[in-house]
Amino acid sequence: MLTRTEIKATKEELQANYRRLNQPEATVLADLEINAERLDAVLNMEHPDPRDVWEVRDYLEDKLKEQGIEMVPFSRLGDHSANHWFPYQTPWRKEELYD
Repeated sequence: MLTRTEIKATKEELQANYRRLNQPEATVLADLEINAERLDAVLNMEHPDPRDVWEVRDYLEDKLKEQGIEMVPFSRLGDHSANHWFPYQTPWRKEELYD
C-alpha cells in the first residue's frame, strides 16, 4: 500500500515518462491491450488495479529504453522485486507473464 506522498510521486513519475514516450494514445492502448479508462486510472493514480500500474510502468521503461530516451526514475516502483504479488500481461513483449 502506498502513502499519499508515494501515490503523488508515482503519479508524477508515470506521467513524466508517458510524456517522454510521446506516442499516440491509440498506440499505447493497442500495445498494452487495455482501454483508455484503465490507462487514465494508472496515469492519474485514481484507484488503479496494481497489475495495471506495474504493466504501464514496465511498458514505459521498455519503450523509452528502445528509443534511447532517458527515463524519469521511479521511486516506489523502482525495484521489480517489489512486485511479486501482482502478475500481469506484457503483450508488447510477446510473452505470457512477467513475474
